[in-house]
Amino acid sequence: MKHLADILLVAGWPVGLSIAQDQEKPAWPYRVEVFGNIAHGRFYNGDHLLGSGLDYGGGAGVRPFSGWWWRVGFEVQMARIKKGELENAGVSQVVDSRLVMVNALYHFRSDTRVQPYLYGGVGHVSVDYTSRCFDCIFDQDPVTGKLVSRGVSEWHTVGSKTGVTLGGGVKIAINRHLSVRPELLLADTTPGSGWNWTWFRLQIGMGVHF
Repeated sequence: MKHLADILLVAGWPVGLSIAQDQEKPAWPYRVEVFGNIAHGRFYNGDHLLGSGLDYGGGAGVRPFSGWWWRVGFEVQMARIKKGELENAGVSQVVDSRLVMVNALYHFRSDTRVQPYLYGGVGHVSVDYTSRCFDCIFDQDPVTGKLVSRGVSEWHTVGSKTGVTLGGGVKIAINRHLSVRPELLLADTTPGSGWNWTWFRLQIGMGVHF
């Protein structure tokens, strides 16, 4: 009986080890994610809204660690908003802005298939902005004293600046390789001198996991 018990113990050891290893693995064991998204974006210079509406983006991420550090991941993400708006006062504005950012993520409940997360990092914003004003500037005729419109006045701004990014969302697994990720993003270049751009995105994306 003793030998039988020893044999069962030895035979059962690999099974027990396998179960323990499976328990240590996350329930959603991906390492790499590629994703795309659409969003409602609002782009500001200071408190002045330059453009708003649907925009789009995408990126890729990696979770390179194991154990407790499995919660930590890294992502590169890009976004673009291109909008033209005509205001009632005869002012039109067109903004074409792009964002490239690198973020570190912290996943909560990282052993489940519904994972809230927060992230922060750095982002580089580039902007091409044009504003046109119709009958906004007038000159006084020296003879008649009447005001004469200059017609169309145009201002064109091109610039870029690096700032901070903050955000969070939830990754919801549809299956092992697909997920939905609603997310809120803020990119801000206010710190330091220069441009004062802020970009809000309320976005939803689809992720592919490997």
